[in-house]
Amino acid sequence: MPSAQKVLGLLAALMMVFVWSGYFLSLRAGAVTPVSTYEIALLRFGLPGLILLPVFIRHFNAIAQVPRLYLVGMLLGGGLPFFWLGAMGMQVGQVAEGSTLIPGVAPLFVTMMAVLVFNQPLSGWRLGGLLLILAGVVAFIGNSVAGDTHVGAVVLFLAASFLWALFALSIRQCGLPPLVAASVVAVPTGLLLLIAGPVIQPELGWFDLSLQQQFGQIVAQGLGAGLASGLLFAFAISRLGAEVTSAIGSLTPVAASAIAYVWFGEQVTLVIVAGIMLISLGVILASGLVKGRIAE
Repeated sequence: MPSAQKVLGLLAALMMVFVWSGYFLSLRAGAVTPVSTYEIALLRFGLPGLILLPVFIRHFNAIAQVPRLYLVGMLLGGGLPFFWLGAMGMQVGQVAEGSTLIPGVAPLFVTMMAVLVFNQPLSGWRLGGLLLILAGVVAFIGNSVAGDTHVGAVVLFLAASFLWALFALSIRQCGLPPLVAASVVAVPTGLLLLIAGPVIQPELGWFDLSLQQQFGQIVAQGLGAGLASGLLFAFAISRLGAEVTSAIGSLTPVAASAIAYVWFGEQVTLVIVAGIMLISLGVILASGLVKGRIAE
């Protein structure tokens, strides 16, 4: 693959880190404001769904040709189940936990599925990286068991991470352009939320937010996580591969945790710092970046 395309993939992956940071921060902000999880989900999928509706309609025949397994993987891994797990985890957990475990542990699940389903070889570097990721997960669990955070949050974040790994593999295998792939998730999910809204959430807290809070949620959830993240993620995977893209995503907790400390006053224990370092290093080793090459 031309080096210029790899550079574009790297830029997309780095931009994705900032978008993801905003996503976790907005979930945390939603947990401490009157806005409901449904309203955040509607922003997350409804606004992008409206924007991408013409794309979905125009490429419907191509979408229909994608194997159902990959379509289901995209809807589960990038749609409501993934969002709900992350949002519920953020109700009782910290930004540092969510921003580390969801994107950081995803490469572990990606590699496991790649080895078990697609019979890909497992090198020593990748095995060592996966063991470091596991050690980082143990650190987070230990921190929760010690009482510093809610252990349920770790479980929810790990479940969300598995779905995100499923999304990554489905995106890589579906063969759809990034914009079309994003529409596959946003349009059906946004439509479902609009139809179910009066039953799920008859009372809205949106108008109890300040204009600044409303603007922040629109940018972070609707335009950022809802539209830009899917496009950037799919584009980066198409140029770099799922594992390298996930490796770059391991930078997310550093940025998100620093901002959460300033905005929400979240304290990060030494155990959490150790967990972040172990998982980030493990992701880099597992991706092959340490050997100075970018996998296809």
